[in-house]
Amino acid sequence: MALKKRTKNIIGIVAILSFLVLWTILIYNYPPSKIVEIIGIENGYAVSFFAALLGGTSVLFPLPYHLIVFTLGAGGLNPFFLGILAGTGVMLGDSTSYLLGYAGREVVPGRIVSIFNKLHLWAMKKPKWTMPLFLFAYGAFVPVPNDVVVIPLGIARYPYLKTVLPLTFGNIIFSIVIAFAGLYGWEWIVSLI
Repeated sequence: MALKKRTKNIIGIVAILSFLVLWTILIYNYPPSKIVEIIGIENGYAVSFFAALLGGTSVLFPLPYHLIVFTLGAGGLNPFFLGILAGTGVMLGDSTSYLLGYAGREVVPGRIVSIFNKLHLWAMKKPKWTMPLFLFAYGAFVPVPNDVVVIPLGIARYPYLKTVLPLTFGNIIFSIVIAFAGLYGWEWIVSLI
């Protein structure tokens, strides 16, 4: 069992590293504006959405969609549209993680379920704005996959919409910042190279 998990971890790491190497080679040979020119503006927005959707399912497909949003922003696409599409896509992908946690409750050891039940009760006793504010801030400022909070909230049976809506708005803000970083930071990065 430990060998299977270790093999899956190695495969995930190799997949991410392969993607990063291929992306670096692509960016080295084609500047972001050329990439946007090749795929087209409308297709660029679609690529942003679907990359974030796959990136949101990081349990299944560990895709660093942030690089794509950054590159498309550097290529001149509208950072607000990129952010809205990527933030929505990543949350749709993270819905699979929530469902895995929700359905996986039966296979999780009873002690862990008990801990998450206590977490749920604690969250429900706090003022109504506490958990949404935490989830919004997590999505907007923490560059860690949402699975860290989404899966436990699914296990704890925290309401789906109370989980996804604040995270979606936080992810939109985070993605807009990444797109603006691409738009204004690309020339700075190139000057360093």
